Amino acid sequence: MQSANSPSSLLLPSPSSRQQLQLQLQQQRRRNSHCESIPSPDPRSYFVASMHQQHMINEESFENYNLNHNNGQQEHLPLPSSPPPRAIRVTTKRNYQLFPGRFLTSRAYWAFFLSLVVLIAPSVLFIVFVCPWLWLHIHPAIPILFAYLFVLALASMLKTSWTDPGILPRNLDIPPLSPNNDTTSDDMGVPYESIPPPKDVLIKGEMIRLKYCDTCRLYRPPRASHCRQCNNCVENEDHHCIWLNNCVGKRNYRPFFIFIVTSVTLCLYVVAFSLVHLIRLYYDNNRSFGIALSKAPVSLLLAILCFILVIPVGGLTSYHCFLVIRGVTTHEQLRSAVAMRPFEHQLFDMGNPFVNMFHVLCRPQPKSYLARRKHAEEWYELPYRQQQQQQPLPQQQAEPSSKAS
Repeated sequence: MQSANSPSSLLLPSPSSRQQLQLQLQQQRRRNSHCESIPSPDPRSYFVASMHQQHMINEESFENYNLNHNNGQQEHLPLPSSPPPRAIRVTTKRNYQLFPGRFLTSRAYWAFFLSLVVLIAPSVLFIVFVCPWLWLHIHPAIPILFAYLFVLALASMLKTSWTDPGILPRNLDIPPLSPNNDTTSDDMGVPYESIPPPKDVLIKGEMIRLKYCDTCRLYRPPRASHCRQCNNCVENEDHHCIWLNNCVGKRNYRPFFIFIVTSVTLCLYVVAFSLVHLIRLYYDNNRSFGIALSKAPVSLLLAILCFILVIPVGGLTSYHCFLVIRGVTTHEQLRSAVAMRPFEHQLFDMGNPFVNMFHVLCRPQPKSYLARRKHAEEWYELPYRQQQQQQPLPQQQAEPSSKAS
């Protein structure tokens, strides 16, 4: 009797013997339901099976194959040497994911942490040094309202930074594989022909040209753009915000808009009530500004700092209010301004500023396109393998077979 580790047990089985082993395995399971459970074939093994059908397998791919001659059962099917990565990690190579894709952001951490410091530090100083005086001398509702605005701004900031902005799935429009040598290859080493030409589609009676993205291998839908920082095509991409460390697109534009509006409100809030604090101390101390400043130096510091911050953030908020009313994105507005022609967004304009605002800010969040639970071979490389199996053999290889027949 041969041992399980003998060389004959590691030989590559033929397809017919594999089918017989699978039938024996099924029959044995039916007869012996009380026996030890046998691992079922992993769905990722289709990659090895497809290669075997094309006679591309080498014996090293089956190092894990083992046949038990005692009971005639197959202990486990051939598997790759290491588990493939999740599809989320192959699709977003320049992104960082937490809890397999549920939280997704970019890799410019320094700008994001700087934004957190700018938001949290003045708020904490205002709560510690100004809010107690406002609670006692003016009204308790003022600190409570400030705390609510601060929590809303922080939550919307984190949601914008850690939410999938609308990354489109890859390989939706794969160029046909070419058997010739004059082909190019992508970053995975898969050959394909030249980049397909743009495609024209009819939307509301107007012809819209869809550009092909050779990186993501798909025709970008209208209003979608490819982000160079994230290396992904994003649906309705507005811009890539380095301070929030993420793209701003269809799925996270609403929390982004809430964040900039609440940030401006917080800055104005701090400036106003810090000045109120200083003015009241000024009149309570015989109109002595020096005494008032000595009692509340943090109020003056907060008023100056937040007044400086409100200028750029307020300008950004005003600009995005203009975009929301017009129903356009930053990319669309900049392209129209550079080309010196009317806006190309008229097909997506609702015709009413309030309807545009409702459509952008009040619509439900669409579901993510990213396949978090699937593996890369199953979700990312499968279109290549299917196309490669369906593609006919080149004429140079087909002629000898025809002559032989």
